[in-house]
Amino acid sequence: MPINWIAIARDVSIVFGLVLVSSFAAAQLIQATGEEVTALVIGLSNIFWGTVGFTISGCLAKIQRFKHLFIVAIGLWLVSFVNVAMGLTSVQVWAAGFLLILLMMGLGGGLSFLFIRSPKAEQPAPSA
Repeated sequence: MPINWIAIARDVSIVFGLVLVSSFAAAQLIQATGEEVTALVIGLSNIFWGTVGFTISGCLAKIQRFKHLFIVAIGLWLVSFVNVAMGLTSVQVWAAGFLLILLMMGLGGGLSFLFIRSPKAEQPAPSA
């Protein structure tokens, strides 16, 4: 199967966008209540919404789903380097974050099978 780079870019954007928006929203909601924003809360939000994003991606990629999701995971990890560039995290934390992305990929990919099954191989038409 050739790699569909447009689908990869779409799905990296979906997952990255969900994680980015949810992190921002979680931080705003917590600050509005007067509480302190902690890395734990943001991290849990990222895991949940990242898994949702990979579930959506898995549903959109019906064939060779986990190959597609793995490439999306690599793309997401590379795009997340922006956090290092902005000084929000260290290179070591970013590098270790790939394991968390793989966890979200596995959970989301598995959940996607609950919504969209893999297509079955075409059955030949019965001959007369």
